[in-house]
Amino acid sequence: MNMAFSAQSTGEEVSQILSGQIKGSNALITGVTPGSIGFTAALHISQHKPNLLILAGRNISSLKTAQDTILSTTAHAPTIKLLVLDLSSQESIRQAAAEVNSYPDPITHLVNSAGVMASPYATTADGIELQFGTNHIGHFLFTNLVLPRVLSSAGTLRVVNVSSAGHKRGPVRFDDIGFNNGQDYDKWAAYGQSKTANMLFSVSLAQKLSDKGVEAFSLYPGRILTGIARHLKDEEMMKAGWMREDGSLIQDPKLNWRSLSQTAATLIVATYDGSISGRNGSYMVNNVVSNGDAEEYALDPVNAERLWMLSEELVGQKFTY
Repeated sequence: MNMAFSAQSTGEEVSQILSGQIKGSNALITGVTPGSIGFTAALHISQHKPNLLILAGRNISSLKTAQDTILSTTAHAPTIKLLVLDLSSQESIRQAAAEVNSYPDPITHLVNSAGVMASPYATTADGIELQFGTNHIGHFLFTNLVLPRVLSSAGTLRVVNVSSAGHKRGPVRFDDIGFNNGQDYDKWAAYGQSKTANMLFSVSLAQKLSDKGVEAFSLYPGRILTGIARHLKDEEMMKAGWMREDGSLIQDPKLNWRSLSQTAATLIVATYDGSISGRNGSYMVNNVVSNGDAEEYALDPVNAERLWMLSEELVGQKFTY
């Protein structure tokens, strides 16, 4: 553990400490809508001379806004590429991966930050329950499609999968990931399943590829209300014990409310801190490895392998390393 980091560390602080690791890197971040955790991490990283910063998302106008903001606030801005990537469409994912693989330099850091939360029942373009399909399957396919380019270049890659304390809401429902085609749908159980999958994916990557220069971590960035919470109503947040009737947030330490900069800090630490390399496959909370805060099913190697095989079935492609 890097003793310079605390639970209160901000994105500005950790990126300054890790500036030597950020400099010269080629980072790709999904989910960079302005105001999001992913965008905030990208903004802080951009201040420390990465070689290439790839901003990935489904909306080109949002990507351009993110780019303009970074360019207007960064004295020595890196090369920025905008990548249209719709994680709910395997066709879009394959096109985006092919574009990334055509770049002169392979990526060195991949932050899978995009996601949906507690959304009404829907399916992806490929018929998979939307939260599982977007949050996990989309990132599973994209990551595996860009990995061969990295490995063939004898490069290294650190993959960061943004999970949540919401993984505690449930394991992967291997026999019914789609909630009986939506008839038994529970939006929170579906979210929990997808966040557990993010953690298990990190476990698998560490197991399968650690000897090839790949590191993978999952993390809980802390509790914050960003655009991902657009499906939540005040009544739900009051019932959950997050909010008072007057609309103010309940500041219970157990809820782990974070500022936007503090949530971005854990992404940056997970992406660049070399001191955690020996904990490959681990789960992080508030800037430190914190496997004790994870449910056992979310770090279980047997579940990880089972999920890998299921994911291969859902994308119609095997990935063997």
